[in-house]
This record gives sequence, C-alpha cells and structure tokens, in this order.
Amino acid sequence: MQVPTIELFDLQVTEPMTWITNWVVAIACFIFGHRLFYDERADISQKFWALFFLFIGLASVTGGTAHGFINYVGHKFHHAAWLLSGISIFCAQLAVLPLIQRVKVRSFVRIFSYTQLMVMSASVLIFQHFSSVLIDSVVGLIGVVIPVSFANYAKYKDKRSALIVAGVLTNLIPAIIHLLKISINEWFNFNDISHVVMVGCFYIMYKGAGARGTSEVSQNIVSTT
Repeated sequence: MQVPTIELFDLQVTEPMTWITNWVVAIACFIFGHRLFYDERADISQKFWALFFLFIGLASVTGGTAHGFINYVGHKFHHAAWLLSGISIFCAQLAVLPLIQRVKVRSFVRIFSYTQLMVMSASVLIFQHFSSVLIDSVVGLIGVVIPVSFANYAKYKDKRSALIVAGVLTNLIPAIIHLLKISINEWFNFNDISHVVMVGCFYIMYKGAGARGTSEVSQNIVSTT
C-alpha cells in the first residue's frame, strides 16, 4: 500500500502529517513534563507524572521520526518508540504508588509494575508488534492507575485523582479512532486525528498531575514514600 509522500530538502518524507502530529504531541508532553517537574510544590507523585510525560514525548518524537523518515531510520525506530511508551506507563504506575496506604498492597503493585515493564520490553523485542504496547497500556492504566486513583478520590475527594481518571478514560477516544481507522483522507488519517485528540487527553492528565489535593492526601503521599 502506497503511503502519502512529499519531498523536503531532498529527503523523501512518508506520512508527513503523522510525523508532524506526533511531534506536536511530543512538544505538548515536554511542556507538561517540564512544568510538573520544576514546580516548587511538586511531590514525588508529581515528579513521576513529569517523567511519564517526558517518556511519552520521547516516544512521540521517535515514532514520528519513524513514520516520516522510515526510508532512512528503518523499522527499529518504531520498536524504540514502543519501548519508550512502556517506560512511560511504568512511570504512571509509580506515580500512583504513593497513594496506596497498605504497605503489602503497595509492595505488590511495585513488584508487579517492574515485572510488567520487563515483560513488555521482552515482548517488543521478541514479537516486534504494536499489540505489546496496547496490552501494556491497558494493564498499566486501566488495571493499575485508574483503580488506585479512583479509590483515592473516593476516600479523600481529591480533585487530582479524579482528573487523572478522566484523562486516562478520555484516551480511549483516540484509541477508538485508531481501532476503527476513522480518517478524513489518506493525508490526514486515523493516526493524525488520534494524535490531535491525544493532546487534549494529556492536558487533562497534566492538570490532574499538577492539581493540589487536600492536606490529608498530601500527608499520605509523604508518609508512604
């Protein structure tokens, strides 16, 4: 199947809009991560959310480069992007870890998260298929981040956790767009649309990661790290 191609500075750029929209996602994530990490009020959870955005940004830069310059960098760049995505999910899981009060449960989730990262990385290297990223995202975000954040919101009415849940759930929208291959045309396809929508979803997560919870929640985060 022939993909849209343009020439730029004597280089053949394949899927130019996918390249550009990937980099737009990366720029947004780098901004979100920088603001979260260097916020003087940042707690350990916020620091890990900053790392989540950093690695999502790196994955988007790498993935965009693979789409746009596949003739020069090869398919290995896609694999690198998938591995970086796995690290970002791992950081998201560590970000909610301090919210778990029970020591045994927190230890189990920590070990589970490390194991999941290793399994996901091995899966990408062995099978070299995007499904590894999808499964890892579902397990990490739907299976860990949402339940922990929702439980924290239910107990403390913490706006921060509620926005994280909302942000993760809205990310199902670009996933559905990608799954159903909803496109305008070959030049602006389901990849590009999902990337644009993704920026808004990540913004909600950014607001949740940086929102200040109640004093009780803050004390809980400090006491469990």
